[in-house]
Amino acid sequence: MTTNRTLLEVDDLKKHFPLTEGIMKKEIGRVKAVDGVSFGVEEGETFGIVGESGCGKSTAARTILRLEEPTAGSVRFDGRDIVEYDRSALKRFRREAQMIFQDPDSSFDPRMSVGDSIAEPLIVHGMTDRKRRRRIVEQLLVRVGLQAEDIDRYPHELSGGQKQRVGLARALVLNPRLLVADEPVSALDVSIQAEILSLMDDLQTEFGLSILLISHNLGVVREICDRVGVMYLGEFVEVGPTEELFSDPQHPYTRALVSAIPSTDVSDDSDRVRLTGTVPDPSNPPRGCRFHTRCPEVIPPDEYVFEQATWRSVLDFKQRVASGELTVERLSELLSPEQSADEVDVPETLPVAKVERQLRTEYDLPETLEDARADEIFTTAVDHLANGRDDDALEVLREEFTTVCQESKPDLREAVPGHRNACHLADDRQDVPADELATSD
Repeated sequence: MTTNRTLLEVDDLKKHFPLTEGIMKKEIGRVKAVDGVSFGVEEGETFGIVGESGCGKSTAARTILRLEEPTAGSVRFDGRDIVEYDRSALKRFRREAQMIFQDPDSSFDPRMSVGDSIAEPLIVHGMTDRKRRRRIVEQLLVRVGLQAEDIDRYPHELSGGQKQRVGLARALVLNPRLLVADEPVSALDVSIQAEILSLMDDLQTEFGLSILLISHNLGVVREICDRVGVMYLGEFVEVGPTEELFSDPQHPYTRALVSAIPSTDVSDDSDRVRLTGTVPDPSNPPRGCRFHTRCPEVIPPDEYVFEQATWRSVLDFKQRVASGELTVERLSELLSPEQSADEVDVPETLPVAKVERQLRTEYDLPETLEDARADEIFTTAVDHLANGRDDDALEVLREEFTTVCQESKPDLREAVPGHRNACHLADDRQDVPADELATSD
């Protein structure tokens, strides 16, 4: 239960990693791991961040604790911006905020006993009384479900669940107010996961903790979080109360994640959202809505009539053309799948009708698109490809098959109080100036 007093407030947080080349380490680009995330965590609240692997959620957690230095933005803890902290102030902050890591094996020194590992933060923060340290560690071990005698054991002597309990004890030894838990149960068996989650819930109540939980497991998030932020390619696409977000997801990406939650009901498989399209490169994210390259609900152009599945397939085809993969050589291979690439004799041009049939099959397109004008554009693009005019094909597709989802970046804003969503399906297609968007297609 929360007290409505904000303990942690993150505003427009960014963490970009430079891409370099050569001996002089010349910067040639940046991986935008976290790119403008904003949210708050109230006292006693559990806030979850979910998303696919590589979406930036773990980087966000590490940056919030300044284990990684932020590129931009602010992180206010109890009203103070920790981004501005010097070394001594940051050390004091670390008493208040602790992290639980995904893999307990990598976070323990195998040469240190359990007791030494848990007591180490006490030593760093100036507790010199050895007997007092031992007494605190023994009490914490019992509190997290272990034995006081475990204090002299070593990590290799413990199971995965026991090591994660030790990790919890170490995080709690300084009596923090905030726990940042990065995939704390993903390496554990399902039965052990339930035990650890129950323990975290009990400890939160007992110590009045706020928890920031990072996970790709939506079942875990739904079990213990009060609110959830859904992250895609470094940005939040939806933020809302847990049950509301799971029962009525507003963003197509959230709907895809929720539909993928395992179920014992075989009939539910028909409702599962299967994503196609291209997973973007975080060093060159697409303009507009970053999810549009995979979105199953992307908005079609006003001047054409498309079934949604057909429109998604057309966009997948367009993206493949933009990537430069549909060359005459590649099309020759598609027309002769029984031959190896070395055996295919590549002509300067290919039969347009044959290429068109193959591409319609490849992209699950009907023999004739619902919209006659759209079908004509598709055929024209294929003609260009079959004759080696890749740039002309892309120009035709870009000119005719555009979407607001690609051209304009949606704001993350409230659809209902407390529930924010960044999707053009839920707003009035408010535009962001073109010069603020990336230039990739």
